[in-house]
Amino acid sequence: MRKPRLVEEHEAEGKRIVVDGQHIFVREAGEGEPVLFLHGVPSSSFLFRKMLPEIAAQGLRAVSFDFPGAGLSDKPRDIGYDWHELAKWVGRVVDALALPPVHLVLHDIAGPIGAEWAIQNPVKVRSITFTNTVMDVAHYRPAFPMWTFRVPVLRHVVFSTLNAAVALKLFRHSGVKNPDCIDEDVVESYLYLVRNNGGHHSFLEIMDGLDCTEQHRDYLRDGLLAIDKPMQLVWGEQEIAIPKAQLHYIKQVFPLRAEQMVDAGHFIQEEQPAVVAAHITAFAKGIAQQSKRATNAPP
Repeated sequence: MRKPRLVEEHEAEGKRIVVDGQHIFVREAGEGEPVLFLHGVPSSSFLFRKMLPEIAAQGLRAVSFDFPGAGLSDKPRDIGYDWHELAKWVGRVVDALALPPVHLVLHDIAGPIGAEWAIQNPVKVRSITFTNTVMDVAHYRPAFPMWTFRVPVLRHVVFSTLNAAVALKLFRHSGVKNPDCIDEDVVESYLYLVRNNGGHHSFLEIMDGLDCTEQHRDYLRDGLLAIDKPMQLVWGEQEIAIPKAQLHYIKQVFPLRAEQMVDAGHFIQEEQPAVVAAHITAFAKGIAQQSKRATNAPP
């Protein structure tokens, strides 16, 4: 499988670290308080390639990594890929990089994954930003075409036969508002990152690993409310891949300090990287200023 040029460029900007015996691809930029971006499916840290320099330019440390089973990380057949196992990998990578408390940015199915880690590790979290993600997991079912990857037999056929031409149409229809921001080179890169190094198995295992129970929905809700971290919403207003009910749920349930609607579809990082980065950096810096004022306040 030929490695696309955009993947080569992305890979050259990152590094691989060994975490619990697995090679994990990490890409970073900048210095300062860390902003940790977590990806969903069918993406990887490649999704944030435009945003990392934008965050770094604002005086923060932008960090993203590929979950095992995704992107340029190892894709072993002998580990678990459900949401709970992937949440553990967030902690392992954070510890391996020795990151101070992070501003957590959750996209797509990284919502429940990152939230679970945050609930279990509140001292390592400064803030949480929800970007076109899922939190009412009890009422979440993947939309077309993602649901096809959960259907026995059909899932293998769809994965094996999906090509760049078809994927381009799907990305432009379901992923973005402006189709011109996604071209065939970008789509070929996404497909390569899903498929390379035995990705067929791990991708389908991730799609099998959704915990859409009421019990887990309640755990995430109650846990995030209990840790009481600053939260904001940055959402592509033309989203069709994730039901609008998920947006309403997040706005109704969580005490958001800011709500930012962006002129984009699901992949806001592809369409509006500078705008999204500006919202994230403003939120992070606002929290830092509040902490500074509180520290300097007279007794």
